Amino acid sequence: MKIFLVRHAEGLDSNTIWQTPETPLSETGKKQAQALINTRRFKNIDKILTSDLIRSRETAEIIAGGFSKEVEVVEGIQERQQSSKIYGLSRTDRIAEKYFQDIVQHSVDWDWKWDAEEESFTEVIKRAVKFRNNLIRNHSQKDVLVISHDVFLRCFITICILGENSDKVSFQQLHRSIAIEKTGISLLIYREEKKSFKLWYLNDYSHLSYL
Repeated sequence: MKIFLVRHAEGLDSNTIWQTPETPLSETGKKQAQALINTRRFKNIDKILTSDLIRSRETAEIIAGGFSKEVEVVEGIQERQQSSKIYGLSRTDRIAEKYFQDIVQHSVDWDWKWDAEEESFTEVIKRAVKFRNNLIRNHSQKDVLVISHDVFLRCFITICILGENSDKVSFQQLHRSIAIEKTGISLLIYREEKKSFKLWYLNDYSHLSYL
């Protein structure tokens, strides 16, 4: 099984406003998604799976249109849920700046939440494990394209490489070492006979050089 992992394209005002689940793609984001079609590497995929967040769905639909594929919305592969108090704020807002400082301060505590609405990193990891198991169970003989989000994708890649029973320090170090640009492409290959994953490449964004 080949698993192409793509971070969604740029959201509207993503550099200045804290994105919400409803944030659509910017005009640049639409061009980034269109550029993914030009790579042609997705032409033989069997499935396009996307999170239900708008910016991810719009990215998937643009790609699907270029390859005449259908898009399937999958629960559980969305970005880490954050507090509704943060969504839509200017990144220079006092509350937003305090929120970011608090995240940095508690970066080693993956059970920490800013408020009761939030999802911890530990909960994201559990979603990543569930999604990995679902892919193996239902798509092991297929090639799939997954459109998702930064934190979830880094958790998913780390889970596939180290497994969920690795020590916390190693897991966090690998997770923090992974960087994924908007529409960056990574490829995991699952070998059914060995029950193991190989990371074929990570965060290829060469297609953006044409923009």
